Amino acid sequence: KFIVYNLLGFKLAGTDVVRFHEALIFIPRKNIKTSFAAALAWALSLWYRKSGSKTYITAAALMQSLESFNFLNNIDRMGENAKNGGTVKVIDNNNEHSLESSLPDGSFFIRALAANPDAQDSLNCNIAICDEIHAFKQPKQYNLFKEAMKAYTNKLLIGISTAGDNEQAFLGQRLKYCRKILDGTVKDEQYFIFMCCA
Repeated sequence: KFIVYNLLGFKLAGTDVVRFHEALIFIPRKNIKTSFAAALAWALSLWYRKSGSKTYITAAALMQSLESFNFLNNIDRMGENAKNGGTVKVIDNNNEHSLESSLPDGSFFIRALAANPDAQDSLNCNIAICDEIHAFKQPKQYNLFKEAMKAYTNKLLIGISTAGDNEQAFLGQRLKYCRKILDGTVKDEQYFIFMCCA
């Protein structure tokens, strides 16, 4: 609740623009980071449907991206699969893993991807989940999704991770930056940080 209230409850004064556009959720294993981020992305996809919401889920490996996607792919149980008269078109095969819906007042698209920075230069989205970012080999894997959001006013890039053993790698550097924000030595008003550390 704390994370949801912060990410969605604060707007820039006099506008409908949310304060936070980037989030780091850094908590120990088996505390539902992946399913939480997936549920939040689903809700935001519906919330921002009037802008033609587009969500990407990525991780260092496709199998990890599919953890979030498979959590969302409860379309049959919800009675929303287009094959059975619902509104959500599901593609889940070797080539693509996506959910798409055209609604009377907008649309949304959600797709799971493997982190492949060489093939993701032309993405355009307003919501992205970067899962297990401790496994990202280079900042480009993360920064491509920040770049993909430039056209949107209300956007959210969610980075989630448990830990990492290389302080010089991407996550190690990201944690140093986040700690500077939290202790007030760096100002970044658009970054929401939730870190639970020993």
